[in-house]
Amino acid sequence: MKMRAHPTTFLIVLAAAAGATSAASAVLIREINGPDAASIQATVDAFRADLGAPNAPEPVNHPGGRREVNWDAAPDSVSDPNPFPGDFFNAGSFPRARGIEFLPTGETTGFELSSTAASGEPVEFGFDAGFTFFSAERLFTPIGGETFDVRFFDPANPGTPAFSTGLGVVFTDVESADSTTMTFYDAYDNVLLTRSVLEGDNAGLSFLGASFDEAIVARVSIVGGLDASDSVVMDDFIFGEPQAVPEPSSLAVLCLAAVGGIMGRRRAC
Repeated sequence: MKMRAHPTTFLIVLAAAAGATSAASAVLIREINGPDAASIQATVDAFRADLGAPNAPEPVNHPGGRREVNWDAAPDSVSDPNPFPGDFFNAGSFPRARGIEFLPTGETTGFELSSTAASGEPVEFGFDAGFTFFSAERLFTPIGGETFDVRFFDPANPGTPAFSTGLGVVFTDVESADSTTMTFYDAYDNVLLTRSVLEGDNAGLSFLGASFDEAIVARVSIVGGLDASDSVVMDDFIFGEPQAVPEPSSLAVLCLAAVGGIMGRRRAC
């Protein structure tokens, strides 16, 4: 399998969707694959810089910057063979206050984190896959299916939905073209972007990240997981600081203004 071991960066201007935004939104895409963490590090770091400075995993709001999940501080109690709760990193306390949740879709029934060698449990989900790590040593996967959603929440108020400026994910063992994808949606369920993760050699790493010029990402749908033909699992998730969704009355005003600007007339959402 031929590998693309150099980074690719795209800047795309997306036309505003009716009822969603009042102006076009630009999205910056960074993607790469390579045999190890060092080979993709510069592109991952560039994506981090696109989103802004790192914010601590505390229940505090920030006007910008980014948060990350690398799974490695998660306890054995939520790691293989135990299920991983999708809302584990949407909590109102340090260090779980990240403002992100994982929700199963389709045939997916839940999630698992791989165990550590120190736990005494079989590592890498019991597969002899030889997965490559970006940040050792836990990995993440949906179970029962290969699809799930990522949603964002206010880190200071875990029950409040939020928007993000973008999401980047490190994948390992993407060997088939178009088998692993990320689809970004806005608050109105309009598709902002759909893109396939670059495929590479067996057990290699791939990274795909998309950052927007405003916090408009409400959810990201991901296709990728363990199956008989292409066992794709994930490592680091990097995302823009979640910004709380406006109150319903404010959101309605924004919606009317957006539609009025696009269509030249007011129409209810």
